[in-house]
Amino acid sequence: MKFFSAVVAAIALATSASAAFSSCGSSTDDFQLSSVTYTPNPPVVGQSVCITIQGTLSTPVTQGATIHVTATFWGINVYDQTSDLCAGLAGGATPCPIATTVGNVTDCITVPSNVPAGVQINLQATANNAGGERLFCIAGPLTFSS
Repeated sequence: MKFFSAVVAAIALATSASAAFSSCGSSTDDFQLSSVTYTPNPPVVGQSVCITIQGTLSTPVTQGATIHVTATFWGINVYDQTSDLCAGLAGGATPCPIATTVGNVTDCITVPSNVPAGVQINLQATANNAGGERLFCIAGPLTFSS
């Protein structure tokens, strides 16, 4: 009943992940986060970063799941987008539906060249399953290298 995957999409859609990410959800969320790791650390603007997320999934992630990602810089909202979670995972090793037996998910993305290096961005990602049930909420700071 371990799950690591849906968070990867959240982070991939937000551009990258930070080891300082933690759950901002509750004990009733369908995904309980154990860890978030990425390589390289820190992520480098314009280069590939691979993100691995681990946790426990109590309900399968189904087609129609969404993820809402926000990013703030000095309290100013600089990114706000809701996307199809399964579409974000479609090209990876763990496409939807995601079974509760999945223990971790790794996804590699390229950090866009327009991401500012050397400044801390605070990210939050909240995902909901197709029926509206909250899968998870994760949040944390992220600083990119050049």
